[in-house]
Amino acid sequence: MNVTITPKPLSGQLNVVSSKSLSHRYLIAAGLADGISHISNVLHANDIDATKEALEAFGVTFDGDHVHGGKNKIIKTRVNIKESGSTLRFMIPIYLLDNERITIHGEGRLVKRPLDQYEELFKSKHVTFEKESQDELPLTLKGKLKGGHYPIRGNVSSQFISGLLFALPLRREDSVIELTTPLESKGYVDLTLSVLKKFGIHILSVDHYYYIKGSQHYKPQQAVVEGDYSQAAFWMVAGLLGKKPIHLNHLSHKSLQGDKAIVDVIKEMGGKIESTEQGYIIHPSDTFGMTIDLKDIPDLGPILMVLAARSKGQSVFLNCERLRIKESDRLSAMIQILTKLGVDVIVDGDTVTIAGQSTFKGHQTLSAFNDHRIAMSIAVATILADGPITIEGASCINKSYPTFFKDYMSLGGEVDDY
Repeated sequence: MNVTITPKPLSGQLNVVSSKSLSHRYLIAAGLADGISHISNVLHANDIDATKEALEAFGVTFDGDHVHGGKNKIIKTRVNIKESGSTLRFMIPIYLLDNERITIHGEGRLVKRPLDQYEELFKSKHVTFEKESQDELPLTLKGKLKGGHYPIRGNVSSQFISGLLFALPLRREDSVIELTTPLESKGYVDLTLSVLKKFGIHILSVDHYYYIKGSQHYKPQQAVVEGDYSQAAFWMVAGLLGKKPIHLNHLSHKSLQGDKAIVDVIKEMGGKIESTEQGYIIHPSDTFGMTIDLKDIPDLGPILMVLAARSKGQSVFLNCERLRIKESDRLSAMIQILTKLGVDVIVDGDTVTIAGQSTFKGHQTLSAFNDHRIAMSIAVATILADGPITIEGASCINKSYPTFFKDYMSLGGEVDDY
């Protein structure tokens, strides 16, 4: 699907879509609990559908907001998790709770996204970890996960650590996860730990170790998924670029979501954000370039680069390497997009310098690179374009935010062919 957006400022009120990160985690914890949990306000998106399908292969059933869990047994020999990296890395250790063979299939760039962290760990523990080709997927697993010592790098993806945190408490033996390098995206691991605690799982975090008692049990719970700061970031930047405020609701000020950092970054850049009982009011603001470290907030990279491109002066982005192994090579994609928009971009390894300007070049077609965050970043950038921009392959938003363009139009945006 291609969509054409005519530049217009956005304003108004919006209830922020449910958190993808929390939807994954609540559903998985509920699926591991012996009984019925009630999880409401779950995000409707392709990635969450993938997690549901993956859990169904493990004996979990869904009835509206009710999750019937606790079987912890593989009942399907094959499962397709589409393009959901979270689903893949969370579920691999969980499937190894049962000593049955299962083959995991995927689509898009996910079939090439690295799994060497798990491969090294599990082969040393005599678990079958078979790939059918040079690609990571399809992947066949067979073997019994046991407790013990799990050394793992903390600077590749926090999803590997979260996957182990989900599974190891259900082993009879005690376990220790040791981070052999500093942890990046720590907020996502903290989010996992908070969900585990809610479901009755207790893990002790000390320095670079996670101490996990064995023979624990997940307890069924009721939970409401809060709004998503990762997606709210697009509307926050849109509010800064417009002429009237945008009111965002359904955002918790106590949230543990790592991408809540968007609020502080915007404030440091001079943006005016006002806290409300329900969320925030984002006021049109002049913003100023600064140095931004993406080590812990890689998913915010694309939209922050758009903000940097309209901020006065220069912005320097550090630790951009994680952007290369997402749904697309987001670093390369954003460099290409910003350059086509007429922005001066300098790349030096994993550091990117962006010079701010007041408008962008319109009257062109830009590829979304089959990446939801790239598509949404282009849509926000179009607010400042000097003519319409067509987003090629815009249907990739279905991965995390199928109603994005509907919400865009509800704020006054003009989207054709949608």
